[in-house]
Amino acid sequence: MKNFKWHAAVLAFIVTLGIATGAVLLRQRQMIDAPLLKRISELEPVREVRLEEDGEKVIIITLGYVDDLQKTYRQLHEVISEMLGGEAYRLVIVDNRNEPLEDAYFAVHLELYESDQKGNFAAAGEAVNAKLAALGLDDYRYAVDDKYIYLQLKKGDAWLYEIISRQNRWAGEQA
Repeated sequence: MKNFKWHAAVLAFIVTLGIATGAVLLRQRQMIDAPLLKRISELEPVREVRLEEDGEKVIIITLGYVDDLQKTYRQLHEVISEMLGGEAYRLVIVDNRNEPLEDAYFAVHLELYESDQKGNFAAAGEAVNAKLAALGLDDYRYAVDDKYIYLQLKKGDAWLYEIISRQNRWAGEQA
């Protein structure tokens, strides 16, 4: 044991660990990440898809204009969940917004968040529709499900998607 080279043993261990980690990451990319990106990119409204790591997978998808954001968002989650199993991920949607659409969103965003807290989705829908109709948009849609509030706006060749995670998921219409 006197002539044992501890430095060489530690260095060999570190190199071996690095190679093993690299092999695992490469295999993950080949077996999971590449098929996931391919499958998502095959969906019709998807223009571009990227994958980043930030403690969890962050899947960034650029969408063209869709008729039903709620349906598209659910479809994306279904595909991703099917491919990743129980692995944690975050989905980020990129739209083609401009300043007038952002102004329209800010004109109604308080109603959206208030409806989540109070559960008055029908009243909020009427208020949102009235405000958006006055702005001369080409198309707009407000939808709610058990997890999210969806707003999509379109004017000309620009569109905005806002997906708000519901904080008060048990709230419903109040009598």
